[in-house]
Amino acid sequence: MVQNSSFSLGNDESTPLDRGTRQRDPNFFMSRLAPSTLAALDETQQADVRAVIAEALPQPQPKIVDIRFVINLIFDRYYVVLFMGKDLRRKTRNRPTWLTRLSNLAVALLLLLSMNLFISLTLGMVMYLVKSAVGVDLFPGHLSDRVQSL
Repeated sequence: MVQNSSFSLGNDESTPLDRGTRQRDPNFFMSRLAPSTLAALDETQQADVRAVIAEALPQPQPKIVDIRFVINLIFDRYYVVLFMGKDLRRKTRNRPTWLTRLSNLAVALLLLLSMNLFISLTLGMVMYLVKSAVGVDLFPGHLSDRVQSL
């Protein structure tokens, strides 16, 4: 694979969210080519390259939900993007098999049960700590005393 060191999308510290707001059209990418490479192409070749670049660039579509935000942490920055809209991609994708659907259902149920267990244990622990802090004693003695008596 040949890499052209003169072609870069910028070395600034902006996030992908910031870079997405700038206009990226075929003329922008053609201007990023080395002048010697651009001079070697005739007008029809340049038009063909521009057409291919225009076809490769994503076309903006209206979205029902378009949420973008950046999370700044002490050690790094992360960005979160959530889009929801009509699927206009090519329909050549393979449909999932029954085994894939079954395994996805099993994983979803496992995650649901584990989240339920986690929330229930956390809620129970918080309720126990609040009960202990208030001084309410539901049963005489402590749990450790009952275990030792058995």
